[in-house]
Amino acid sequence: MSDAAHERAAGGPARPQAMPDRLPTRLLYVEDDHDLRDMIADTLIEAGFVVTAVPSAEAAMTSLRGARFDILVTDYHLLGESGVWLLESATAAGLLEGTAAIMLTSVRRPPGAEGYTVLRKPVDIGTLLDTISAAVGQTLPAAVVSPAPPRPAELELVLYVTSTSQESHRAIRNLDRALTPYDRARYGLTIIDVAHGGDDDWYQALEGDRIIVTPTLVKKAPGPKTWIVGTLTPIDAVAQMLHSALGDAVR
Repeated sequence: MSDAAHERAAGGPARPQAMPDRLPTRLLYVEDDHDLRDMIADTLIEAGFVVTAVPSAEAAMTSLRGARFDILVTDYHLLGESGVWLLESATAAGLLEGTAAIMLTSVRRPPGAEGYTVLRKPVDIGTLLDTISAAVGQTLPAAVVSPAPPRPAELELVLYVTSTSQESHRAIRNLDRALTPYDRARYGLTIIDVAHGGDDDWYQALEGDRIIVTPTLVKKAPGPKTWIVGTLTPIDAVAQMLHSALGDAVR
């Protein structure tokens, strides 16, 4: 019996699913100390998150009104309104629907924080990252659900990644940045996580796309099929690929 057949007989891993339109986890970080804010934001960026860092609860409310975030991480004590005020106000305004929230504090029992996820400072960075991952609910960043384009996409891309790899997270982030100026209806993007393997048919599909390492970006249409391997940094090759298929980006 082959390894794949043995896994199926033993109730092993099912075929991994493609994850359409999956983009980097967008994190809003609120901290009023400038140096600490930059330091933690850099750490979160290195961990693979797309980070917006702001100095106050009021600034965070402005950010929440203007963009979608997967997770909000806020300090409890802030200049001006508190972290509790932020969470209560954002919830009341419907700005945290689909957004997880974590509060950081050195206070043992912070008033008003009941019912929220609270981490006591100082917190181990591994614990912080694990808590964020658990709150978001998945290893790879959250999916953006968008309607199917009304016509066939002009460009079809597949990005093969390994969800446990920082290189793969960087590739996702860099591809997102490269695609941002383009109309979403003009391209199709699927990100496939190969971290847990799959069945024989799934491996044959990988063989068809000639995937040797991750991350690998495949342009499947228009032909000819093209591959870009690595974290997509620098993005010159990606920019050239996008330009050849979609023309100039809208700035």
